[in-house]
Amino acid sequence: MTTKQSTQDPVQMKLGPKQAQRLAAISGLDAKQLVNHSIAEIAERHKYLVDPQLFFFRRVCGKVVKTDPATGIQYPVPFATVEVQDTDCSLLGYFPSHSPWAWYFPFACHREVIATAKTDACGNFCVWVPRWDIDWVLRWRLERHCYPIIFKRPDLADLLRELRLIRWPPPPPGDPFRLTGVDRLRVANALGADAARKLDALSSETQPGADLFRRTTSLATQVLDQRLAPPLPAELQHAVTRSAHADKEGAMAMDAARNNLGAKVHLDTKALSGIDLRRYIGPFVRCVTTLVPEWQPIFDVPDITFRVLQDVDGDGTEEQIYGESYFQVRWDATNIGPVTLEASPIAKAGLRCMPGGIPCADQPAIVLAGWMPVKPAGDPATDPFDPATGYGRLTNRPHVSDAFSAASVTPGAAPLYGTVALLGCNKTDPSANQYRVVYEYSDDDGASWSTPVPFLGLTWPLYRLDGAGNLEIHYPHADSDGWYSIALPAGPNPWLPEDVLIDWPTGSFAGGKYRLTLQLGNGGAVTSSSAPVTFAIDNSSPLAVLDAAWDFSASGSFGNSIVPGTCPVVRRGTAPQDVYFRVTLQASAKHLRSVDLAANDCGVGHFEFVSGTGGVQSGPGSVEYQHWHTSVGDNSQTLTVIYKLPATSAEGTYGFSGEVSGRAFNPSGGDGGQLQTPPWQYNPDDVRIYPNIEFSVINA
Repeated sequence: MTTKQSTQDPVQMKLGPKQAQRLAAISGLDAKQLVNHSIAEIAERHKYLVDPQLFFFRRVCGKVVKTDPATGIQYPVPFATVEVQDTDCSLLGYFPSHSPWAWYFPFACHREVIATAKTDACGNFCVWVPRWDIDWVLRWRLERHCYPIIFKRPDLADLLRELRLIRWPPPPPGDPFRLTGVDRLRVANALGADAARKLDALSSETQPGADLFRRTTSLATQVLDQRLAPPLPAELQHAVTRSAHADKEGAMAMDAARNNLGAKVHLDTKALSGIDLRRYIGPFVRCVTTLVPEWQPIFDVPDITFRVLQDVDGDGTEEQIYGESYFQVRWDATNIGPVTLEASPIAKAGLRCMPGGIPCADQPAIVLAGWMPVKPAGDPATDPFDPATGYGRLTNRPHVSDAFSAASVTPGAAPLYGTVALLGCNKTDPSANQYRVVYEYSDDDGASWSTPVPFLGLTWPLYRLDGAGNLEIHYPHADSDGWYSIALPAGPNPWLPEDVLIDWPTGSFAGGKYRLTLQLGNGGAVTSSSAPVTFAIDNSSPLAVLDAAWDFSASGSFGNSIVPGTCPVVRRGTAPQDVYFRVTLQASAKHLRSVDLAANDCGVGHFEFVSGTGGVQSGPGSVEYQHWHTSVGDNSQTLTVIYKLPATSAEGTYGFSGEVSGRAFNPSGGDGGQLQTPPWQYNPDDVRIYPNIEFSVINA
């Protein structure tokens, strides 16, 4: 899908008053000579008076997405208008002494649109921003002590430092960013599952020769954005709560809060009339090199911001779905990375971007599940899917040994999970005006099949622009027998995504095998059918039991159990002794991928690996013990490890943690499986659990 560019030639855009003031301040020209003239005209008229680099542009690309709050999946927002705004805003800065973050409350804001673009069907856009606008923002910040730091949104690395999970010098095996299972659990609890997934993805990027740029980019991902509210004092919290009611008392509560703030920062209350404590920007990394008051006004802060509009109610007028995106982009970066704009819940999101132009012969066919071909190409070595068994053949394959780093063996048997769009050919029969997808079900691996029944009640959004450039949305609906109309409402542009047969929420169906057939028909009578395609579906989570016991000898009886949830304590004597732990992780899954067991120290003194059964160490001297499935039937494994905690280790909290992962994957493109080399040969672990035990070690 081609990314939508700016809707206007940037050099032909005429300057508004604010842009003219910016260019005049930098170039020395009179703003009156610049306003309402295009950049092309100004560059020609003043080419010997102005540095020509000021007339250059920076290309900024990004995407507009809407996040499903239940799954965390980001869906594209298609055909929305993205406005780039030249913005001046005064800010009341809030720097609570007990927090590492800062927040800002905007007031007296002025904006001017300097570029526009339309997102494509995949939510992507690109715009051109004048160089002098960026220079003005950077000059303002450089002239003010500490502000380039204050206006930095916290990224993943900042949050890891705050959680004290970045360690230097690094513990064995020598990676400051390598997280234990308990660390991952802390990240998931504090920052969400998406942040934990990003960190897990980094674990394979720690060896020499790994992609350092990708690792750095992942750590620079913004994870807090607008989700963390400022910890306002009690009297202001009352104003926020009361002002939520649109009545006289609510207005009075907010006025009282403005009076309170005006007294704190020595400003006339009228100057703060635009302050609304429900509207904040942040959090940001707090400037710690300079002590600042808790409340601090900052006047006329320039920035280049984004606003996104979409016609969400079909009335022909676009509504705002994203705005007030201050300091979203690091304009000082040499290469400005893709910008992700999170649309509000009212936005209309589409399916994940799907490939277009599916080649069809003269027979109906189910061709793709998401981005993954399910119709054999004829080469078993490269076909990613087996339509007879329903499994991915190249994804999460067995290994020749327990080691995660061992060679893979083809074929694998990875089932699908989550919502999967099926694409195919339903226009191959001239006599047909309907289609449906019917399925047979088997819960015993295909030994017997149920009677075919059609999918009922499934619908999904399709999008296009009408002749006037307005957004149109169409939801296909089936009749009581599961038949959908092949013909879609006519118009000047095609409906996107193309060739979608059904959007299948597999999590609403029982796990097992499904044999699907595409039927074409007329008047409810079947006129032709596709070859059946089988899909193995598994939305279940793995199961695990983690046990630990300790003794003063590696060959002891290990009669001292560590029971989670009972504040377990290991007393190693007033004169500390070496303590040995026997840790057992029993893991299983319907489709097991891997099992990992690790020992977690408290930072002073480390566990030592003594012996283990059921797996292998992840590396020399490592306390991680692993098992990767070695056959498609290897779905249960027990790891038992004996660890030693030396007497020289500090008193404190220690733990053991596991990670048990299933083989199921989703082929809809969210994890880039189709972009691998070769495609689909990768090892996602989207379905996993983290059993763990924590306990205290004391000298008693």
